[in-house]
Amino acid sequence: MPSMKIKIALLSSLVVFARLAAADILSADTAVFMQPDPKSHVLTRLKSGNTIIYTGDAPAGWRRVEISGSFEAYAQNRDITKGLEVQEGASIHTAPKKDSPVLTVAQPGDKTEVIGLATGDWCQIKLDKKLQGFIATSANANTPGETKPAFAVTAPAAPAGPVTTIGRAVPLTGNTADMPRLFAGRLVLARRPILNPNPPYDYQLTDTSGRRFAYVDTKRLLLTDKIETYLDSQISISGTVRNTVDGKDLVIAAESMSLK
Repeated sequence: MPSMKIKIALLSSLVVFARLAAADILSADTAVFMQPDPKSHVLTRLKSGNTIIYTGDAPAGWRRVEISGSFEAYAQNRDITKGLEVQEGASIHTAPKKDSPVLTVAQPGDKTEVIGLATGDWCQIKLDKKLQGFIATSANANTPGETKPAFAVTAPAAPAGPVTTIGRAVPLTGNTADMPRLFAGRLVLARRPILNPNPPYDYQLTDTSGRRFAYVDTKRLLLTDKIETYLDSQISISGTVRNTVDGKDLVIAAESMSLK
């Protein structure tokens, strides 16, 4: 009878073989869908030559795969913490709409970061997480006509200048805390006789519901027009974000401002 050491070696070999059998190298560019349905949301497109890992069961004609990388997604403002992260248990969506597909639910250990305001009461975020999706065994199902992937596993090259799309970060340094970002909202006076008689800053940026997203520090702001021109208007602000001294609120150190 084989010894215990031989049995362990055989079991280890079987595990390694099973792992190898669960991986494959793509022979063509392949779409990864959220669901086993060619009409569902496309997570990303994997290039030919990439190694994919099959995991779990999938319906006939599909394979469940595991992908990792940085993904752009959306979360509601109410689910964003003062540390510019998505709070645990909050839904992370593929678009800034309540009826959009839920990409995942924020879990302990997930790395999330707000990169700007989106439309309505939503923030655009960056999510670093391992996700599962589906690829079709049919070649036609992997090439949907008008579907545009919303997430990229490989980050694109940093642009040379500021990004003008609302909610996009402006790459500046390797330290994300010092990275200017672009925000959109309504600029209003922060001082309110009853609710906020002594605010730390004179101005604040609010969302469509009138809720304060962040105070606005205008010390570094150079404007050709008086700031009153921007009050009670929808604007775009570029600047870095930090916490207030008491840590209870956010403040945008504005570098530029424009009317929408």
